[in-house]
Amino acid sequence: MKKLTTSVLAVVLTSSFALVNAQKDTARTDIEGVVVTALGIKRASKSLGYATQSIKADDVTKVPTANFSSNLSGKVAGLNVKSSGNIGGSVDITLRGYRSMTGNNSVLFVVDGAPMINSYTSINTSGLAVDTGNTISDINPEDIAEINVLKGAAATALYGSRASNGAIIITTKKGKRSNKLDLDFSSSISYTEINKDTFVKYQDKYGQGYGRGYGYAPNDFFDAYQGQPLAPLYEDASYGAAYDPNLMVWQYTAFIPGSKDFGKATPWVKAAHDPSYLFEKAFSFNNSVSVSKANDVSSFRLSYQNVQGNDILPNSKLDKNSVTGNASYKIADNLTANLYATYVVQETVGKNPTGYHGMMGNFRQWWATNVDMYDQRDLYFMNKANNSWNMQSPTNTAPLYWDNPYFRLYENYISDQRQRFAGNFSLSYDITNKINLLGRVSHDGFNYMIDERRAVGSLPDTMSIGPATGNQPSGYAVTNQRRNEENFDFIGTYKDTFSENITFTGLLGTNINIQKLYSNSQGTQGGLFIPGVYSVSNSAAAPNAPLVTDTEKRIYGLFAQASLGFYDTYFLEGSIRRDVSTALPIENNTYWYPSISGSVVISNWDFLKDSVLNFGKIRGSYAIVGSDTGANQLQNTYGVTTAFGSPTYVYNTTAKNPELKPEMTKSLEAGINLQFFKNRIGIDAGWFRNDTYNQILALPVTYASGVGFKFQNVGNMRSHGFEVALNLVPIKTTDFTWGLDMNWSNPRSKVTELASGVKNITLGTFQGGVTINASIDDDYGTIKGSDFTYDANGNKIIAANGKYALSNTDAKIGNMQADWIGSVTNRISYKDFALSFQIDVKQGGQLFSLDQYYGQATGLYPETVYLNDLGNPVRNSLADGGGLILPGVLANGTPNNIRLDAESFGAMGYNVYPASQFVYDASYVKLREVALTYTMPKKFLASTFVQGASFSLIGNNLWIIKKHVPYADPESGLSAGNVQGYQTSVLPTTRTISFNVRLNF
Repeated sequence: MKKLTTSVLAVVLTSSFALVNAQKDTARTDIEGVVVTALGIKRASKSLGYATQSIKADDVTKVPTANFSSNLSGKVAGLNVKSSGNIGGSVDITLRGYRSMTGNNSVLFVVDGAPMINSYTSINTSGLAVDTGNTISDINPEDIAEINVLKGAAATALYGSRASNGAIIITTKKGKRSNKLDLDFSSSISYTEINKDTFVKYQDKYGQGYGRGYGYAPNDFFDAYQGQPLAPLYEDASYGAAYDPNLMVWQYTAFIPGSKDFGKATPWVKAAHDPSYLFEKAFSFNNSVSVSKANDVSSFRLSYQNVQGNDILPNSKLDKNSVTGNASYKIADNLTANLYATYVVQETVGKNPTGYHGMMGNFRQWWATNVDMYDQRDLYFMNKANNSWNMQSPTNTAPLYWDNPYFRLYENYISDQRQRFAGNFSLSYDITNKINLLGRVSHDGFNYMIDERRAVGSLPDTMSIGPATGNQPSGYAVTNQRRNEENFDFIGTYKDTFSENITFTGLLGTNINIQKLYSNSQGTQGGLFIPGVYSVSNSAAAPNAPLVTDTEKRIYGLFAQASLGFYDTYFLEGSIRRDVSTALPIENNTYWYPSISGSVVISNWDFLKDSVLNFGKIRGSYAIVGSDTGANQLQNTYGVTTAFGSPTYVYNTTAKNPELKPEMTKSLEAGINLQFFKNRIGIDAGWFRNDTYNQILALPVTYASGVGFKFQNVGNMRSHGFEVALNLVPIKTTDFTWGLDMNWSNPRSKVTELASGVKNITLGTFQGGVTINASIDDDYGTIKGSDFTYDANGNKIIAANGKYALSNTDAKIGNMQADWIGSVTNRISYKDFALSFQIDVKQGGQLFSLDQYYGQATGLYPETVYLNDLGNPVRNSLADGGGLILPGVLANGTPNNIRLDAESFGAMGYNVYPASQFVYDASYVKLREVALTYTMPKKFLASTFVQGASFSLIGNNLWIIKKHVPYADPESGLSAGNVQGYQTSVLPTTRTISFNVRLNF
């Protein structure tokens, strides 16, 4: 009996395991062929006539970060991801190039079927500004189960104008069926330090000053003080006297009471601690925990995440907390309710202002190499006063051009806080097994506060935010912003099979989208009345009127879609959407956009069956999508200012247009998907072209009209290119697997049409006489500025003063767009170990560096110290064999023979070269990610309450293998948005090493 019972049990168990494994294999097959498309609809990927690409959740979670979207870099063909590098800063994401000249080019993020706000600040001047970050960073990557990128207009047409630039569809994790409560825990610690290859390397031969001409004799590189040399304290360049350790010089530390060098001269030597010593080693902690459970009737999952840590700048930190939950409940067999909600609070202190006046501009453009950063630190903490190295005189130690860096970081910092709630609720009702009704309501909104403080004793400067005008000796500014979006969806779906070989899916729905924005910006004027009290009411003069924005926009949409499948091989799909936007005038506020797409599964053709081709599909689509404009663009308004002490009303300088039409895009794409040798080789290749016309642009008009610009519908921009995703598994054995994922694309956008008589639109205006432009018949993002002039033989012409003869500032000197971008990810696994590493490549594109434009002129960089053609130090006097002869020809065509005196300021950098000299190739090759993971075998956990455990060591941005931009990362910029290709005052890039533990209970 015992033997029989054991045998029966063995048969039952064996059958059960076989059934479970069969179910798993079936489920796996289904999942591999299904992707989430627009409106959260799951579709068989073989039926899609447009391009999509999926990203595994592990690919965006393995690298701990406060903004998961930066981890999308290199993961999708055609997706360009660029991080600003600032703490809590923005990530610029574009898909298939640029489409709108001055409008929004960012993709739409959708979480569980509901659109999410992804606002950011686009900076288009080189003044002091703040990169506020993009709000999609609020998503906890540990909540992500799946990401699918919809690339073309046909793929996103059902979303309307919101997704005219593509969409990233995120599906969150749900509760798993289990008899117990599942508990998942993830914890990581990250160590970050600067990559010194992306920061200044200072020359070590010359110190503070601008050359000869000061009052100390016989060495007139110095001023005189008590009969001894005095460094020119008020100068902010390193073009002064050559270092000599035997020469005793009065320097700025001698005039600050309490300084270790107070009242004495010190040796004239390069500082032991240059500005790279300012940066700190940063540590951050990222912890996430979730509980979940599911059964046949209901499921839920609740997660909590905390991210906190400091950044590389002193007094900078970020703290983020988020709670996210989702649940589903089967009210009846044919009625299911779903809920998703997330609440996020993020606070940062010490955001680094970008632009020319940013502190990095001090270090990269205007600095004295004899200044020791540790002295600056000690002098600040001595009495927390602004003891600057750049003082006005020995008797007036107030700063002239630059604050003490530590005073600036600890007294004049920017802080912000964002509180966000997003959620959606839906009811799904199956009328029959063929007809489904879905109702969904979603909300996304946040309150954002950012403030800036400037302490009494600071160098007067403009404020980064707020309505204050002119330079402020001290001050306080605050901006409060409230942004909300609601969506109401009702969708009916019908699915049927008319015969064994014909399938049909029909969809009809409506969407109401409501967007609201309120912003109130206030600030002191004329400084603080009481030092240390940071409040708008503590204004030394009457504050300017607040800058208030209060707008609302509504879009009412109707849409339909029909999909047909024949013989599980031929698929055809069409959709149409009609939107009515309150942002457009009544006579033009209705616009339609249709799409049609088709695919053929060629691997089902008889002659390809049983071949090395496991799966093959060709696809094609055509779509027209519309896009409206922002609220309040139709009627002219007056703004109020108090610049003269009483309210003054000012007419808007850009005229609104009550006859605006929607901006439209025609999109065409074709592609092919192939899988060979049992999916060991896979390729997805595509071509696309987008034409965006009726662009809504602010174009110049005659000043006789009372304004300088007017919004108009003109112009066309074409983006086109190829994209390839290649997946290989060269080696696969029982214990060892080596796989490669490769993505490549070459999106390019070109301005093909503007208004009659208009040849150029300026996107951004910057120092150095440089602009970023949309020029007719040019690639979008043309960099313009001064250039060399050339003779008939192509030689650079030298003017009579021995310097280059320059063109005007309207010369084309570069373009911000890359020729192509690509990445290669290797995935190697051996038993319980997994190793992956990703290399990203960008080829082509240029950027202008204001840091080099000024920094080479002020003598900071090693390139300004070298032996000239005579074998002598170039900064020697002409009498001592110094100076330089610039390559080129004189006006008469003879070789240049004019030797420039390089002993003093004026022979290098912007003094002799045009802006084009400082335009650099923005190409790079980067080791973006390396991750080594050990997954503990189940047998080691059998006697514990731990169900799964893994340990990972991760490196991020470890090595810039190749670049051409000196002393900076070519990816670094001002912010997200359309204006790229300009670099000033950027932070150094960081390397991060992280250790992560994942446990499942």
